[in-house]
This record gives sequence, structure tokens and C-alpha cells, in this order.
Amino acid sequence: MDKYLEHTVKKRKATRVAYRMVGFVFMIIGGLLIWWAVSGGAKVIKAAIAIGAIGYGFSLVKSSFRKAAYDSTYIFEDNAIRIKQAKREIIVPYEKVTNINLVIPDPNMPYYMLKIDKGTENFVLPFMGRRDKCDAIYELLLKKVGIYEEEDTCDTEK
Repeated sequence: MDKYLEHTVKKRKATRVAYRMVGFVFMIIGGLLIWWAVSGGAKVIKAAIAIGAIGYGFSLVKSSFRKAAYDSTYIFEDNAIRIKQAKREIIVPYEKVTNINLVIPDPNMPYYMLKIDKGTENFVLPFMGRRDKCDAIYELLLKKVGIYEEEDTCDTEK
């Protein structure tokens, strides 16, 4: 069971860089549109489009710095889930976990996900072709959170 107590979710650095580059391009285009609106006619329409472009560019750049954009290692300890990332570490006690879902998007594909909710925050752990590891972590989480109960297999009818 020890081999299932840790799971790493890899994220591509190229995706973060692409988000930032596209975001900066939108902000530059928005800046040019503002300059064009100040120097020409139809100022309100150009300014509205410019503000929208700058806002969208800013949101893309901001989203490239979110927690889910970096590699995460989930370590399932006795009392809490420890989430290690590049520059931060998050500890989620099992008492704070509000829901655990096992998601199987398509039964014909070997792709599984665990979704762990902690209040308004959630964590998604993808497992590609690792159903045994996914099931073991899911069962461990259900036991630690207190949702899982052993089935009564003895015959109660006499």
C-alpha cells in the first residue's frame, strides 16, 4: 500500500509560457487600440474593445500563475494530504475534505480522475491507465474522511 501514498500530477511549462505570451499580445493590442482611439474617431467603440482586450490579456497572464498550472505531488499521510509544488506546500487535513468523487469520463478509455473538494477549493488528480492506483487512493481517502464503511458480509438471516 505504501506505493500508493504518493501521486504526481505533471503540468507543461510550455503551456504557462504560451498563456503569458498570448496574454501580453492581447495587452499590447489593447494598448495600441487605446492609442488609436485617442488619436482618431469612434473613440467609444475602440476604447471598449481596447479595455476588453487588455482585460482578457491580463486574465490569461494571471491564470498562468494559478496553483493548478504547476506540477503537484500529492502525499497522503496519516492525518492530512500534503501537496508539494515548486515554491509552496499546502496541507489539507482530512477533516477539511468535504467531498471525494471518482470520475470515469468514458468507460472505453483508461483515464480516471479523483476530485477532492475542500470547501470552495478543489483538487483534480488525473490517472492515465492506472486504475489500480486510482482505486487504492480513492479507498484510502474514503476511509480517512470517514465516508467508507466495510460491508457486512456475514449472513444475518437465520
